[in-house]
Amino acid sequence: MKLTFLTGLILTILLISSDPVIAKKYYKHVDENGITHYSDKPPKDDVSFDTWQVRPEDTEYEVKVINRGTKQAPIYYAVNPYHGPVELVIKFTQQSNIVATPPWPARYVVPANSDLYLSTITPLDKYQAWSFQYSLSSTLGDPMAIHDDGHSYKLPFVGSKNYYISQAFNGEFSHHGEQNQHAIDIVMPVGSDVLAARGGVVMDIAEDFYDGGVDANKLQRGNYIRILHDDGSMAVYAHLKLESVVVARGQAVEAMQKIAQSGNTGFTSGPHLHFVVQVNDGLKLKSVPFKLKHKSGEIKTPAMGPI
Repeated sequence: MKLTFLTGLILTILLISSDPVIAKKYYKHVDENGITHYSDKPPKDDVSFDTWQVRPEDTEYEVKVINRGTKQAPIYYAVNPYHGPVELVIKFTQQSNIVATPPWPARYVVPANSDLYLSTITPLDKYQAWSFQYSLSSTLGDPMAIHDDGHSYKLPFVGSKNYYISQAFNGEFSHHGEQNQHAIDIVMPVGSDVLAARGGVVMDIAEDFYDGGVDANKLQRGNYIRILHDDGSMAVYAHLKLESVVVARGQAVEAMQKIAQSGNTGFTSGPHLHFVVQVNDGLKLKSVPFKLKHKSGEIKTPAMGPI
């Protein structure tokens, strides 16, 4: 972003506009081998197919910084659409003849589903040209949150079912890096009921993706639910089935409540539920170890094998 002013004359004008929301349409058909295919394009062959339109309100949530002042006297606010806190860092990348009050760089925690005043920008010398650019970084969650390590999580599926943990903490295939180091993958058929392992508030969802695979372009194309807990930690339930989420953003959920169906969307080599608990560790997400309460009542750290 760049603004430049000269007394009585605007040299550069920033116009802010939003693109119209375009609903997405998906197609489903079964080939001669009985294999079901999903696509965002109609099948080329002369075959019968089902089609449906996804809900446009479920796309693109992000924290934004907006100007609620004027072009000559910008007043910036952060807008957090998530139903949970977000950490925000803003700083100048270029500045000439301006001052921010309060000063930047600055770090903020923007409360859930709210706006927060950031700063007012004014010229040091109003008779001279002035300009600036800034950068913005944000991470979900409150960096002061501390996970309750004594909490035991319920199994995130119907207790009468028998499933298998194919990857536990530090799994070789994909549980690398701080965000997923302490995640588990539970193999289950597409369409299996997914239950909340712990109560909380639905912070964010994505449910409009329809396919999966191990290509790099699938990394950000999986369906998920993120639930905020009362200690500030967040659970993520990922690879969910297309349009299977049965809870809404901002909804309070209880442990063992059905929230979605499992799927095979995003970066995945087969149908399973990816479950991880995360905290904001200072402008970055970090997974934390947790324990599960098994059907026998035993509480233990997840490990590969039957569950």
